[in-house]
Amino acid sequence: AAHVKEKMAEGSPPPLPDEEEVAASDSPMEQEQEDFLEPNAPEAEEEQLPEGGAPASVPPPEEEKSKEDEVKEKPLENVELSEPDDSAAPTLETREADETEPTATVSDPTPPTLPAAAPAKVLDLFEEEEEEHDDHTPLPGKGKDSDDEKEDEGFEMEISVSEPEKVGDGLSSYLTYLVRTKTTNPSFQSPEVFVRRRFSDFLGLYQRLLEKYGHKGIIVPPAPEKTVLGMTKMKLSKSEESGAGFIERRRASLERYLMRIAKHPVLRKDADFKDFLENASELPKAKDTSAISGAGFLRLVKNVGESIAKIAGKKTEGDDWFEEKQLQYEALDAHLKKLSQSIEVMVLCRKELCLNTSSFVKSVAVLGNVEENNSVSRALSRLSEVQEKVESLHQGQLQCDVFLFGETVKDHIALLTAIKGCFVLRTKTYSTWQNAQVTLAKKKDTEQKLRSGGGKAEKLAQIEQEIREWEEKQKDGQKAFEDNSKTLKSEIEKYEQERAQEFKMKFIKYLETMMEMQQELIRLWEDYQPDTQAITAE
Repeated sequence: AAHVKEKMAEGSPPPLPDEEEVAASDSPMEQEQEDFLEPNAPEAEEEQLPEGGAPASVPPPEEEKSKEDEVKEKPLENVELSEPDDSAAPTLETREADETEPTATVSDPTPPTLPAAAPAKVLDLFEEEEEEHDDHTPLPGKGKDSDDEKEDEGFEMEISVSEPEKVGDGLSSYLTYLVRTKTTNPSFQSPEVFVRRRFSDFLGLYQRLLEKYGHKGIIVPPAPEKTVLGMTKMKLSKSEESGAGFIERRRASLERYLMRIAKHPVLRKDADFKDFLENASELPKAKDTSAISGAGFLRLVKNVGESIAKIAGKKTEGDDWFEEKQLQYEALDAHLKKLSQSIEVMVLCRKELCLNTSSFVKSVAVLGNVEENNSVSRALSRLSEVQEKVESLHQGQLQCDVFLFGETVKDHIALLTAIKGCFVLRTKTYSTWQNAQVTLAKKKDTEQKLRSGGGKAEKLAQIEQEIREWEEKQKDGQKAFEDNSKTLKSEIEKYEQERAQEFKMKFIKYLETMMEMQQELIRLWEDYQPDTQAITAE
């Protein structure tokens, strides 16, 4: 009591009872945690105390400051972001720092506020998370892949192949096509460029792209099939109408081939492709056009696959995903080929229907001219006109069967052939890697024998050099196989999406065209009905 009276005489208030109880009951570590976590610290009361009259239970300002600095200097790893303490609340100094410095955002609705010295480390942690995220899926605006996608989306490209022109006579003649490219790519000489290319130029482009990207797992769209029979008929024919169907089908297939390359994010940037589209001079000729088109390429893939299978023996890389895809594409290829054969039969029947309809039109027209009954003669003449229009509709259906249905199926048969070729090249890459591993193991065994048998230093130095070389080859082979597998898997997934979209679009268009033709047929026969009702006996 005397002590309290002395303090009151000096003008200092006595210590609060609850503070004395807390100071007496809590340990120093618990008191330090309360100083950091409790927002109700009596800071305002401490500011009102006189300089020389601080109570015994309240630490001096210098000691309090040292405790706060000690708390601030605690490493960030002691603060758990994933499991925040709900009872934690920010202190006054931390709230002031939060207003000026960025803080970490956590999914918990009541996250703990970090000390004032921590935000720089928090940002470093999130930068590391972004870097780890970039290794798998690039964040928007970061990473090379994102930049490439932006560059791809930055310009458009539209390519058309038209105006086939015959050059020369006889068997030495050939066709050239006008390739027109409209693009917003600033690297081109002008927004619209025109060049003339022959069929062998298209095959040469495919050959160069395949040499560059085939071993990397990129699916290079195959060039159209080289048809010797159809081209020979066109060369020997003297009339322009002869072989017109063959020329139109080839022109359309060449246009689709260029557009598939233009849509590929990697192939569209290739220098040879750009040179093909805008360089008006003559391009280097393909080495062997018969081996890289149509059935020639299929035989090449088969022969290479058999050779690699003999080399690899019973070795399997054990990737179930690729094995499943190979079986799936083998079955899909077989079904598409059957469908293509059925479409060809349907096209032949449609051609025969058109020829028979044309013959029927002529016969009805002649009959109408010799008919003596005027109403019957008029009805026969009108029937001839209607059947002529029906023949025109059959021709339109024939074109839809060929270009909307048949050519789409043929394109994907060729793409499946290219994918099977990528599977073969991937197996070849795996075989190269495995052979390097086997050779490296043999070299190491030889080194151990030389060391245990006291071999010469020269031979040991030589074998050590060979081991280092084969270790590099083994690492390169493994990296090449892993990169090939990753790229090919991505290419196949993209192809499956594009195939579904393309089939959907073509089938919808095919169905709409068929419905329009059937509606036109109904209209023609409805218009002809009054002519038949007007027939009277004379």
